[in-house]
Amino acid sequence: MNISKRLAVAAAVGILGSASANADIILGTYDFNSAQFGNTLGESDGGTFSSTNWLNVVNANPGNPGYLTGANFATGIANIPGAPTYTIGYSTAIVNGVGVDLGIVTARYSFSDTIRLDVSTNGGATFEGALSFLASDATATGVACSYFYGGGGPYGCELYVTPVDLSAFGLGLGASIDTVRVTGSPELDLIRVAGFASGQQVPEPGSLALLGLALAGFAASRRRR
Repeated sequence: MNISKRLAVAAAVGILGSASANADIILGTYDFNSAQFGNTLGESDGGTFSSTNWLNVVNANPGNPGYLTGANFATGIANIPGAPTYTIGYSTAIVNGVGVDLGIVTARYSFSDTIRLDVSTNGGATFEGALSFLASDATATGVACSYFYGGGGPYGCELYVTPVDLSAFGLGLGASIDTVRVTGSPELDLIRVAGFASGQQVPEPGSLALLGLALAGFAASRRRR
């Protein structure tokens, strides 16, 4: 998210997180568990990078742990270049169920960022093998966003979600994690890493495209009839 490439005029602000009757947080078609947005934040550089690269819907530094924790999508960290790394702790563990278990929420100003994620089952004492997720693994929410960046802005963007199945880390069904470690490059704009509500089913990006084609074909056939 090179500042020179940002939009000069902020885009319309979408719903950055709304609570439903069951206290879940809705972002587009994604349903997040409001208890699994993280409570603690460790910064490998002690906070040097985030102090000048914070994102917020208001023009104020949200501070630690507010950069990447809390049941909302109002704050984040911009332009992460692959370091430092951020360790997020969860007081409510994220359980490996059937299908996807958590979502990495990013603000899209560019489309080339790779996310690196580690998970821990023991409070960060040890981590499972890290996995990398490409920009093409993310899906658009259709939700517009507008953030101040390090005191400037606001700048318009769109929120994306990268869905993650904890089974990909070798965890068995029913196993749970309480800590993640995340970074990205070349200019990752990270908003949240949060657990999905129970039963959330998210198609892979390729499947979404096929679904769209199928629906279009169905609509065309109805018109012909």
